[in-house]
Amino acid sequence: MKKFVSLGLAAAMAFSLAACGTASSSASGSGQASTGESAGGETITLRIMDSSDSTQERRKVFNQEFMERHPEIKVEYTMLSGDQLTQTLTTAIKNGDAPDLFCLPGGVKLSTAVSEGWYQPMTDYLSQEFIDSFSPGSLNEGVTTLDGEIYVLPEAANIVNSLVFYNRDIFEECGLDPDAPPETWSEFVAACKTITEHGNGKYYGIIESGSAAQRLEIELRSFANIAGAKCNYYGVMSVVDGQNPFASDAMKSALDIYAQLAADGSIHPDSINLDAPSARAMFAQGQAGFLIQGSWCIPTWRAENPDFNFDVMALPVPDDGAKGGNPYTGAQPWMGISATCEHPEAAALYLTELYGADYQSKVVSDGGFVSCIEGVNEEAMSDPMMLKYYNLAMSSGKLSPDPLALNPETAEVYSQVKEVTPNLGQIVQGVMAGSITDTAGALDTFSADTQAAWQAACDAAGVDISAFEFDDWDPMADYDYSK
Repeated sequence: MKKFVSLGLAAAMAFSLAACGTASSSASGSGQASTGESAGGETITLRIMDSSDSTQERRKVFNQEFMERHPEIKVEYTMLSGDQLTQTLTTAIKNGDAPDLFCLPGGVKLSTAVSEGWYQPMTDYLSQEFIDSFSPGSLNEGVTTLDGEIYVLPEAANIVNSLVFYNRDIFEECGLDPDAPPETWSEFVAACKTITEHGNGKYYGIIESGSAAQRLEIELRSFANIAGAKCNYYGVMSVVDGQNPFASDAMKSALDIYAQLAADGSIHPDSINLDAPSARAMFAQGQAGFLIQGSWCIPTWRAENPDFNFDVMALPVPDDGAKGGNPYTGAQPWMGISATCEHPEAAALYLTELYGADYQSKVVSDGGFVSCIEGVNEEAMSDPMMLKYYNLAMSSGKLSPDPLALNPETAEVYSQVKEVTPNLGQIVQGVMAGSITDTAGALDTFSADTQAAWQAACDAAGVDISAFEFDDWDPMADYDYSK
């Protein structure tokens, strides 16, 4: 029989459940709230870990209110940066001390996580009404679900997260028109150079979260796809005529953008050591003209830098015009219940309320967040800059094919494939640092090594590499999943 979550579930659990885990040493520094014990003297402890820094303040309030509604449950919440999360979780899982709820680290496929025993299925702890509240395309086989069982939920609806923010005040100081930002690659590089020269060390053309290789790879793939590379979203495998797109002319021209920015001295010199939150904060302090990140920046700046005069634009296109759009896939996997959590009913209750219309409406109204719950966005999205970002994302972004959603058998390939290093993001890091000067050669080597790794994984999984090729993919249009 299915164990459906309801608001009355917690009361029953108060007398029957002990703690799920030990206290988190970092919780107090990341928004841990406290709660009293239940009337019966027993307290369920839910340890939760993710990297959702842009919604952290809302989560603090939500966690406190959740514990007030359910005094028998104590929430210990830890928020880490993406790189910290990957390292911390890997160590915790290896030591048998995983949090009760944690998000899937970037670059890790659900199939791999499940095969290694990270998560337990949560379908039996969720009501059908709750499952049906997700927008179409939010819960997909191979992405959030395996063999019909839901293992993780998406954090939000996925939209393009590599648009370009720019500082309007710096534009005016440098004689650039803030109402006519650069539209082409050459205009963008020139604007970065102008800003750097005018800043004379006070500010630079662009600041990057250079320590986060994943962010750099997302950017590079976006530039390349706009040039026609048919390069899918971060971590998604795709081939053209049986070959990966990483040594294509479009990819090489995209990497040359970073090489030119580096040669011009237009990249903030601290970039190579910055994570995404640090780069975002320094950008708001007026240390760069441009920043390429996602809509999650908007609520953070509204709260921490209310006087910051920023704007947003689409990613520039090649000088001879766009040959593709900024790629994104459907809603991505995020939070799951640990395989070692002793009280999944409590964890599922937390998720049920986290995805409730009340909390979802609040984070959408803050800006920077697009809910995957049906009907919430239409009613709650009110921030004008978020609306601009959303409209630009919808017009310049193009939904790309996701092999996991279209061919679930590819999950086994992802579980078998070995990562090639340096990866694309690390190659960009090398270009920024000046340690990689032969950009074409670096991509040729990476492409060849990746092709060998992909073919070996396909052979091991018994899946033909053609499962990652989509002849009907027009990168200038949203991929039609209904075909």
